[in-house]
Amino acid sequence: MNKGTKSLFTFIICLIIAITLILSFTIYSIIAKGNEDIAKYRTEEIQRIKQSLKDYVDFAYATIEANHKNAMNQAYLERYYGRPLTNIIDVAENILKSKNAAVKTGELTLPEAQAQALAEIKTIRYDNGKGHIWITDTTRPYPKMIMHPINPSLNGQILDDPKYNSAMGKGQNFYSAAVEISQAHGKGFVNYLWPKQTPEGLIPDVPMLAYTRIFPEWNWIIGTSVYVDDAMIDALEKSKDQIRQMRYHNGEGVFWINTTHLKMIVDPTRPLLEGQILTGKLKTLFESFVKICQNQNGSGFKEYKWPKQAVGGVTIEAPKLSYVKLYEPLNWIIGTGVYTDSIDKAVEERKELTKQQILVLSAKIIGIAVLIILLIGIVSYIINRYLSNRKKVAIPEQSQSLMSEVTAATETLTNEVQEEPEFTTPVKENISQPQQQATMMPMTAEAGMLPTADCIKMVQEITKTLMTENSKLLAAAIKQVPNNTDENHQFEVANQILSNKTHQTIEKIKKQVQADKSSTTGKVMGNLNQMVTPSKS
Repeated sequence: MNKGTKSLFTFIICLIIAITLILSFTIYSIIAKGNEDIAKYRTEEIQRIKQSLKDYVDFAYATIEANHKNAMNQAYLERYYGRPLTNIIDVAENILKSKNAAVKTGELTLPEAQAQALAEIKTIRYDNGKGHIWITDTTRPYPKMIMHPINPSLNGQILDDPKYNSAMGKGQNFYSAAVEISQAHGKGFVNYLWPKQTPEGLIPDVPMLAYTRIFPEWNWIIGTSVYVDDAMIDALEKSKDQIRQMRYHNGEGVFWINTTHLKMIVDPTRPLLEGQILTGKLKTLFESFVKICQNQNGSGFKEYKWPKQAVGGVTIEAPKLSYVKLYEPLNWIIGTGVYTDSIDKAVEERKELTKQQILVLSAKIIGIAVLIILLIGIVSYIINRYLSNRKKVAIPEQSQSLMSEVTAATETLTNEVQEEPEFTTPVKENISQPQQQATMMPMTAEAGMLPTADCIKMVQEITKTLMTENSKLLAAAIKQVPNNTDENHQFEVANQILSNKTHQTIEKIKKQVQADKSSTTGKVMGNLNQMVTPSKS
């Protein structure tokens, strides 16, 4: 393997390593960026779903809250119960008016008319026998009971017992409040708290609403009242119906309501659970909802796995996200949830897309690398062929030998001068050949000899000149060889041309020296001839 091939091979190896590093870094960057984008996408999608769930639950929560507050609101209660209570008092007032008219006509005395009126009003019942009418006078600050059909022991009593101090939300005496409103406006509503007997026992402080009206001819206050928990029950039932009908996400999203005691109130997808205490897996899940509401300021999110019917009727465990919120006045937890497997599916699709991008990019980089290597190989092949066709002819061995001998002689003379710089070289005419060395003696100026150092310097100049001329001759010889000549014949032709040119150059130099023997060059050549010419024995 020549040097050029080794260099090319090394370059290709380095190129492959560089491409591998670039490809590895690129793939790593794509994977890192892809993972970052996927994580960001999933976070954003989860956040978007969370916000949607929160908005849905907040709307359902607002519906329940509005209905509940309406059930406790005075104006709402008056609208809700006002008409039936007014109708009942209208009946009692008509009885009083008829009896009072009989007194005016003389048919009845006042005591007789009042007694008959009390007897008739005492029998009035409504609301399954629970509703009745009572009558007091207008004495201030506390009125006296004239007739109470349910608790006759109160008849004739001053109604100043502290237990009546539960009206108008400020602890006012209920009967005093009725007298005050009726005298001021002729009629009015009074709200207050009163115990209620239920199958489960006595419930204290149940809200009630009373409607009273004054009968000024006799200074009587007639009134009736009703527990407004019926309004609350109606409000709650209204809330339940509204929650059952609420839908979102093309009808797939629904809401549920459970109590903190794990009783299911509303579940549109499983209506048989309504009114039931949760057990098993549902109990575990809804216990976590209760803990979230208790530990996270009344609301929070939960991610979990839950059965889902997939395509083909197969049930699978799919990821789900729910949001729950506690409505404290009723101890209700309102919640909704959606499956998030669509997000996971989108994430997987993005991962697959990233893999495809990596494969495509890798193929492009590898393809480009292979193309570059092929181009480098083709160009290298073309250059090598071109250079092989234009190969230089080797320097003839005779020329190389000649130049080597001249160079060696120059170096020998230079070394001798460096070792003995103080001496000059004399002419020794009688030197025997076996001595192989000239005797070095001083040379005087009278003898017409040059110093040895000058001779050596001149020899070096001549040597350089010969080498330069020889190189020019070699180049000229190569140019004169036809390109279509084979290599061996090229060598022979170039060698012949070079020998001729070298001979011509030497002859030219000799003629120049002979023409001017008195010149420095002539003297040097004469000294050299005396030094190197063997003596004749």
